[in-house]
Amino acid sequence: MSCGPPLSGRRTLNKRRRRALAGLPTIWYAQPVRRRASSWAAIAGAVVTLGACGAGVAARRAADPIVSRAQALARDAPCDHPTRTRYSYHWPIKPFDRQHPIRGNFGDPRTVSKEGREEGIPSPGSHGSFNFHNGVDISATTGTAVYPVVSGVARIGFADEVIVRTFDFRTFQYLHIRPRVHDGQRVTAYKTILGTVRPRWLHVHLSEIDGFRIHNPADPGHLEPYRDGTIPAVDDITFTGVRGTELDPSSLHGKILISAGASDLPPISVPGYWFDFPVTPALVTWRMASPKAPVVRRTTVADFRHTEPPPRDYWRIYASGTYQNFPAIGGDVHFRLPGRYLFNLTPTPLDTRHVPNGRYSITAYVADVCGNHSSITERVRIDNS
Repeated sequence: MSCGPPLSGRRTLNKRRRRALAGLPTIWYAQPVRRRASSWAAIAGAVVTLGACGAGVAARRAADPIVSRAQALARDAPCDHPTRTRYSYHWPIKPFDRQHPIRGNFGDPRTVSKEGREEGIPSPGSHGSFNFHNGVDISATTGTAVYPVVSGVARIGFADEVIVRTFDFRTFQYLHIRPRVHDGQRVTAYKTILGTVRPRWLHVHLSEIDGFRIHNPADPGHLEPYRDGTIPAVDDITFTGVRGTELDPSSLHGKILISAGASDLPPISVPGYWFDFPVTPALVTWRMASPKAPVVRRTTVADFRHTEPPPRDYWRIYASGTYQNFPAIGGDVHFRLPGRYLFNLTPTPLDTRHVPNGRYSITAYVADVCGNHSSITERVRIDNS
């Protein structure tokens, strides 16, 4: 396994396309490899060997290489038969009753690291801005007209934002548009043009706030129609010590941290530079078991299906090394660098000294809002002798 920049397992680096610009860090270009539901069938239940950076860890890991994967499309997916409720609405761009590409998921990391490359990739000690994406980014060309999804009263927000407060106590935010309404104007769903997509942004950001709670627009029964035939994936599981040293899973000891790299693909391919770039799963859980009984019962790591946690929990959910697509690090934007989404399975270190020595299995599970899901199970050995 290559020890280059930490990329999603959905992509491979094409080294011939690397280039360094004067005064800028190296920019890595990714060669997309799409994994739709049909291609995942080839690896369902397969046993594969995962390498690790560092010859010592790789050699020891090869002696105990059991990693299994499983995946499945949802049966009777809620997205296929959504319940029509008073919270349901259509898309803010034409055609309103047709699904459009989404290039940014609810809950995706939004990272701006002020650290330079000398300080490394984003981590809990980094200076910058690290937040959860509080809406969905709907792909649209420059100048596309944006309409309210529910009627209400408009207000001009900060910079390129239009806010619509509805008569049923909801708030919708539309960002990256050039406003064509004024403060206090009454707007009508699918008739009033709120504004047009600004140049270079190539999307409109849509947020939904129900009362005082941010809500995932892609939650079935809200933004319609929304269907998803892709399956999220757990790319790998990583074991480290509390000081960040990578550990051999065949000989875990002391206090350890466990993280899982996971990603998904948009249901509809996004055109242009954002084609095939990853988004986050909506649900991440994990468990640990011995051959006889569970040791750590199924634990939820992240759940963006309906709402999202407060910003203060960012580094409890995402692990060190997480960054968004096209990340800004040290003042430079890394063009076409795919995001890397690492989830903290153990925000508090797991003390293996409280567990008997022996073999265990660790399973990480991911799903999207429609119920499509996959998992990876890795066999490990705890040895505190």
